[in-house]
Formats: sequence, C-alpha cells, structure tokens
Amino acid sequence: MELSVRKPPYLIPSYSLTGDLLSFMRCGLQYRYNGIGHLPSTRPVQMWFGQFIHGVLEEAFRRYGASADGTIIARPELEEVMDLITRRLAANGLRPRNRDLETIGRDRARVAVHKLGPELFPIISEAEVPLNGTRPMLQKDWPKSLPRRESDRYEMAGIVDVITDVTLDDPSLQDNKIVAAVSKALPASLPSRFEVIVDYKGMRRPPMKDRTNAPDYWNIYEWQLQTYAQLRSVQADARPVVAGILIYLNELRPSKGDIDTLKRELRAGTTDVRPAKRSNDAQFLANDQQGVAPDLSFDYRLARALRVVPISPESQRVAARKFDGVVRDIEIAHARERQSPHILTEWPTNSSDNSTCVACDWKTVSPAHPGTQVSLPTESA
Repeated sequence: MELSVRKPPYLIPSYSLTGDLLSFMRCGLQYRYNGIGHLPSTRPVQMWFGQFIHGVLEEAFRRYGASADGTIIARPELEEVMDLITRRLAANGLRPRNRDLETIGRDRARVAVHKLGPELFPIISEAEVPLNGTRPMLQKDWPKSLPRRESDRYEMAGIVDVITDVTLDDPSLQDNKIVAAVSKALPASLPSRFEVIVDYKGMRRPPMKDRTNAPDYWNIYEWQLQTYAQLRSVQADARPVVAGILIYLNELRPSKGDIDTLKRELRAGTTDVRPAKRSNDAQFLANDQQGVAPDLSFDYRLARALRVVPISPESQRVAARKFDGVVRDIEIAHARERQSPHILTEWPTNSSDNSTCVACDWKTVSPAHPGTQVSLPTESA
C-alpha cells in the first residue's frame, strides 16, 4: 500500500504595522536581526519610554473606570502606579538608561494622566483592542528569478491603544478639548455618534517636511491610523470611524532638546502647529534662550500633542495598498536571503536616520553605515 506524503502546513504570514512594517522601513537589516532573528537590543531606550507611558496610561484608565465616581487617580496613587510599571518593565529587561531619562519619563506620565486624562478618559470605550484581517499578497513587480511563498494572502495585524465612542450632543463633552479638535478638523456632516481611533506615540511631533532621507514618519503614522480604521470598520460592534488621533506624548512635556528642535522647525517652516502671534509662547520660541516645558502653555503643548487624521473609505484603500507594497518588499528580501547565505547583502539598510543608527547594535557590520568596513564574499565565492 502506497502512502502519500503529508503536505507541509499552509501558513499565512502575519505582519503588523509597527512591529514589522515600520521596523523594516527604519532599517531592513536591523529588522532582520531584531525582529526576525529575535536578537535583543542591548539599549532599548525608546522601547522603555513607549512601554512605560503606555503602561501608566492603561493602568490609570483601568482605575478610573473602576472608581465609583469616575475620578482620575491622585498624585500618591499615580506614583505607586509608575513604580509598578517600572518593576514590570525591569522584569522584562527594560530599564531607563539613566536617572535623567527616568525623571523625564515620569514627568511626561504625570502630565499625560492629570492633564490629558480628563479630556481622554471620559470618551474611551475600549483600550488595547486587537485588530486583524487578511489581504491578497501583492505580486506586482516580483523578480522572476525569486521563488514565491506558497501562501497567496497575508494577515494584517495591529493593536489600537484606544477606541473612543463620541456622541456630539452629549452635554458632558461640550468643553472636551479632544472632541473640539476632532470637530474642527472634520467636515460638519458628522454622524451623531461615531468612533475615533487613538494611538499613542512616545515621540515628539515630526516635521511635515523632513529634509533628510530618513523615513517619512509624518505620512507613515497617518496611514497606520488609516489601516487600523479599515480593520476596525469590519468588526461587528464598530460604529463609523471618522478620524484617528495621534498623540505625541513627548509634546506634553518636551525636553530642552525638543524645544530647541521646535525652534529650528519654526524658523524653517517645517512644522504645522505654530504659536499664536504675540503670545507668550511665540515670544519664548522666538528667542535663543534655553527653556523647559513650563515656559510653554499647556494649551499649546496639547495642540502639538494632538494630530487629527480624517478617515474615509478612499483614504483607507490607499493606506492598504501602501501596506501591501511594504509587505511585498519584505517578502522579496526573505526570498533573496533563501537564495543567498549573505544577510548583509539581501536586506536594505538606512543609515540616514541618525536616531535609529545611534541605538542600533548592528551598525558596526552595516555596509551602509559611515566608517564601516565589512568584507563581503563575492558571488563566485
């Protein structure tokens, strides 16, 4: 009796926008080692910042929802929450690089909870919502010499930090600054009840026009929201998703370096949120004196922290096509590596984004990094 050979499992590759696509766009070689090879970073500073403030906001919202009268936790309890999140991250090997970084991280968390929280927490309906769906694998412009994966589809996955449920005629939201920002940025013909996707970013507001060859974070994060909105819209309990909000948490309590960068962007005209003329904020930013966060009003800091992105069916389709294109590029790099034993030659690099290179453990072997001398085997070898 002849027995057939069991076929290998049919696997659908899964890609997330932050964990896969954005990492690949920052630097394909770094993504190959850290993301696919699972080689841990020795200096995960940015990861600590993002996860610390995410964790504090999530725990503060959980306690806000559990409170009998819907009050935000007071300063002593918030300090306990920050200590709790710090211990959780340390148990996973994530620690701030030094005391100054921990101090500014805790300062930002305090502002986020006690200043942003009263505007955000009342409109949150769900937090940490997983989203996923499948799309056809894009085969356009696939090199003829490379083998293709058996699967003709891939999974698009992500986790939304917050989904808000907004009712415009709710009297309690008449003075809500986030609802006001959404209403101002969108057309007047909004449904009476709708959803807004909120995504926290542990970074400062990026410039609209980056004059380097670094990844275009202004547009990348916009189509992240568009992609999340498309995945959310097909869920059974979803209401119309009319907008997404990026919250740049560093803007709530900018560092000295952030303020110096803001001054340069204002002079170059590459930032979209400028202070009102003849305001105290404008006067402070117009001079070259050093300053810290209290020198800027909270209204101006909040305006810089919030970025409202309108969402429509067409904008979602455009974002999904961009997602498809980056997935294809990653799949091509995978296929090239399977045909060649040399990782360094098959994955793209990006040495123009200095912040990515500074924290990278693999810059010493990257062919694109200035000053690196790496001897690669020739094709004949």
